[in-house]
Amino acid sequence: MSISIVGGLEDIMSAMEARCPAVAAHCRRVSLYSVRLATQYGLDAETVEAIRVGGLLHDLGKLEVPPRLLDKPGRLTEREWHRLRRHPETGLALVDRLGFGSRVAEIVLYHHERFDGSGYPDSLAADHIPWPVRIVSVMDAFDALTSPRPYRAALSFDAARSLLAREAGTRYCPWVVAGLLSLPPALLRPGDSEPSHHCRPDGCPSPAALLNATQAWNRHAALADHGCLAATA
Repeated sequence: MSISIVGGLEDIMSAMEARCPAVAAHCRRVSLYSVRLATQYGLDAETVEAIRVGGLLHDLGKLEVPPRLLDKPGRLTEREWHRLRRHPETGLALVDRLGFGSRVAEIVLYHHERFDGSGYPDSLAADHIPWPVRIVSVMDAFDALTSPRPYRAALSFDAARSLLAREAGTRYCPWVVAGLLSLPPALLRPGDSEPSHHCRPDGCPSPAALLNATQAWNRHAALADHGCLAATA
């Protein structure tokens, strides 16, 4: 599918909502959470605005991914996984064409880079990953974990935060994960009007859920099974 979008940011979001409402809703939550964390850290207004816009547009490239892949309830094939992994580059081409700045473009292109260098598309690591990208990356993973997907139920907020804490310093920037853990729970909910997702009420994921989640971030297992966190792909 090839898309053509013109207009301002809200026009772009409206186009996203029309084509893929779940992706648009996810992007709005990631932007909101990322701004809340950036504000808590006292980042300057220009950086916060780049984070806000980058969070909104980080998955723009998924609009050119076939819906059957985004909604597939089972395992992705290797070919399907490679197709899904191209969405950051597709998103970059779109935001460049739409005239967004370099800081927004970095978020769109690099939001799947990992602190240990295991991410994509360029296998950036640690200090080579810009700070705004690190913030959006963690909030992207957090929202994916706490949202239901066709292949799994949502995890509870506490379970998601615990899982991300285990990955601090490896796949995720420890500074950003520490900020996520310090945020009051009220700042990790979109608002009272947002429907609550079904999740395990005890705050602890099942062993099977933890196994699937960690396998999904393993570079050797990623092509075999998109697993629990693949919705952030």
